[in-house]
Amino acid sequence: MDKLRATSRSLSEADQQLDVERGHIEVVDLNGLKVKRQTLQPGWRFSVDSGQSQCLDTHVGYAVSGHVHVALSDGRELDIRGGDVFVIPPGHDAWIVGDEATVMVQFDEGASALERFGVEVPAKAA
Repeated sequence: MDKLRATSRSLSEADQQLDVERGHIEVVDLNGLKVKRQTLQPGWRFSVDSGQSQCLDTHVGYAVSGHVHVALSDGRELDIRGGDVFVIPPGHDAWIVGDEATVMVQFDEGASALERFGVEVPAKAA
């Protein structure tokens, strides 16, 4: 990744837009640092809507609105609500709680976030 430099971009003019099951994602690339706004609708659940039992990405970000519940592979659980900042390591399921859409802004993702932010990977539950 190149060094970050002073810049400003709008997520409304994203480099990439993705429609996912019960959601929408906008991605802006800031010279190698991906910033992603994810809007997920009520009823969304990673393990159901992605077809995978767990998400193996790392997420570092800010919840703008809504409520998401995260179950980590080591048995810990997180509740993330609008106004919260979060770090979610790989090996988790997550789902929207309630009848309000959840909007989150994430800084980088996957292995890159794991390395960049030095996130600890939890041990799997016994």
